[in-house]
Amino acid sequence: MNNIDSIILGDNQFFGVNHMSQDKGMQTYEKFKDLSEIKKVLYYAMDNGVKGVMFSTHPAIYSITDMIRADSVLKNNFSIYVNVPYIVKYIRMISEMGAYNTVKSMLVGKTFVDKIKYIMHSGYNIVTNDYLGITNRLIDVELAPFHGLNIKAVFLHNVLSDLVLGYDMIDVLRNFDNYISKKFGAMPAYGTLNYPMFCDLLDKAEIKKSIIMTAVNKKGFLMNPDREACEKKIKEDLHTVVAMATLASGSLAPEEAYEYLFSLGNIKHVIVGVSSQKHADETFKIIHKYL
Repeated sequence: MNNIDSIILGDNQFFGVNHMSQDKGMQTYEKFKDLSEIKKVLYYAMDNGVKGVMFSTHPAIYSITDMIRADSVLKNNFSIYVNVPYIVKYIRMISEMGAYNTVKSMLVGKTFVDKIKYIMHSGYNIVTNDYLGITNRLIDVELAPFHGLNIKAVFLHNVLSDLVLGYDMIDVLRNFDNYISKKFGAMPAYGTLNYPMFCDLLDKAEIKKSIIMTAVNKKGFLMNPDREACEKKIKEDLHTVVAMATLASGSLAPEEAYEYLFSLGNIKHVIVGVSSQKHADETFKIIHKYL
């Protein structure tokens, strides 16, 4: 089994992501504009024995990683799981700024030499139609904010993973798997909203015993093609599942949700977001009971 944390703190609450309620999402987004509130939640998690945290590469991530680097306790105790790329960011940036200014803004904070290297590499990739090379350049940029931190695994965002699945692009999977492990010394991992079909694609790419983050919950929320098919595949294969959306976006009580989740047998890892000390204490206590 891959050596990853059993419980990983998620970041949806920090960036106002709520799949059921936009209003609730905005409430948490306003709260966590204050970095000290994010820091509190990291400590609440750590006090409950949680030492893994996942971050998307949201535009605010630079401030958050700077905060972690400046706090030796957080820096030395947390393993970082990165979910790349933050899709919404690129869609918004390109629509508002255009492709050129998007690339330019991505280079902010890099040294002159690093900028030249990036531009030269990217230019070569574009001229030669090397889309895998372009992908690697984007990964470099996405992971830049996490320098000096303990990156345990890098997840390919489920939007891109499922796009790769739709177009049967096994070369992209092999490239990502190889690049993350060799360049960054981290474990390559994948998000998907169709666990059975994505597992089949990994088998086709000859990628064995990988790490897959996917929705698993009693209501079948975001589980495609359906809950039964996902449960069957999870019990059969050898991949490490990181269960997300375990509370079905807040529609399940933690006790009911985690009793179901860990009854499946093969699930030993979960990602969950919390927003207060009470929320953290209650949620992690229940998870620890079933783990």
